[in-house]
Amino acid sequence: MSRRIYIESLLALGGKKNKDSVEYLADQLLIRDKKSKVEYTVKKVVIDDNGKPVVICYRYYGPEKGNKKVYIKLNHQDFGKYERV
Repeated sequence: MSRRIYIESLLALGGKKNKDSVEYLADQLLIRDKKSKVEYTVKKVVIDDNGKPVVICYRYYGPEKGNKKVYIKLNHQDFGKYERV
């Protein structure tokens, strides 16, 4: 898939285009690890130098929601391990 098609598809999902990525300003795109059932919010999608998408996600942790975030980076080979919520 070409870089342009990735970006157009992400914009259709509600993303906002920046210089080298597409960011999601609302918590509208959640994904879940199929094995652990942990949910992540998609923050942005970057197209790497090889034209493959890289997804940056986060989730909250700590005693109260909103305290701290942990970020993960998903390469295209990891996509099969996650599902849309």
